[in-house]
Order: sequence, then structure tokens, then C-alpha cells
Amino acid sequence: MLTGKRAFSLVEVLVFTTILSFFFVTAASVVTVALRNMKFNEHKIIALHYSRQLEDWLRVEKEIDWGGSECSGSCCSSGCSFTQRVTQGSLSPKFCFNISPISNWPAANPLGCDGAYSLGSTFSREVQFTSSPVGGYIGQVNAVITVSWIELGQQKNVITNVVFSILEE
Repeated sequence: MLTGKRAFSLVEVLVFTTILSFFFVTAASVVTVALRNMKFNEHKIIALHYSRQLEDWLRVEKEIDWGGSECSGSCCSSGCSFTQRVTQGSLSPKFCFNISPISNWPAANPLGCDGAYSLGSTFSREVQFTSSPVGGYIGQVNAVITVSWIELGQQKNVITNVVFSILEE
């Protein structure tokens, strides 16, 4: 004969198991979202580094030889100035800088990098220049540096706007 023994009923065990399962599923979801955000932030930091690297390289190129004149014809086959480089082909050419470290100017391409994510096997880095010559002289060049990558099937970008002028300090 059974006397004074209590045990958990089947319903109590099922309720406890369900609550525990919800807890673990929620914890796994939170960890997944946190890891996804960490990976996005990591990519964003690397993209900012690539953007600043190109900005610094362009600033050095500008300091070496500003020039001030536009490109006409095939002026940039060799030995051209900064302003001639950034106006070759049009007054707003695009350049794809998918190499690191940067060593030389790539050819101008109206499509930029055209979806090539070959910088660090994940990123694409391009720059588009715009300038407004006054009396045939270029006193200021605007550059839009875009570093892109694919994150969970969506394109993400870091965009940096830079202004170069002859009178920078």
C-alpha cells in the first residue's frame, strides 16, 4: 500500500518542459541576433578602414601634383596630374580600387567596380569624382568613396564624401 508519496503529474512535467524549451529557444535567438550584429559591425569597421585608406592615398596623390587642368583626349597615358586623372573620360568618372595596399591608379570605368567584391574577398571599393572647372581651372574636386559588401543577401555600403582643393591645409 502506498502512503504519503507525492510525485509530479504528467501535466506538470509537460508544462515545465515547455517553459524550459521556450527559455532555450529565446536564448538561442538572442545569441543569433547578437552574432549577426557583431558580424555586421565587424564588416562596417573594415569598410571604414578601406575607405580611409583610399582617402589618405588620394590626399597624397593630390599633394604630389594638383595640376588644375582638365584631361583632354588621352592625357592620362602617363605622367598626368591629380585633376587630369579625376576628369579623364568625363567630369565625373568612377574608379575601382579593389586592391590593398593601393599602388597605382586603375583605369576609369563608368560602371565602377561593377559588382566585383574582390577587395579582401568580401568588399568592393570605388570612388566617383565630380569637379566644376571655372575658366578651365579646377579648384575643387569632390569625391564619393563607396565601400560595399553583401550581408545576408543585401548590399551594405559605407559612403564617405571628401572634398579636395588646392588650398587645403
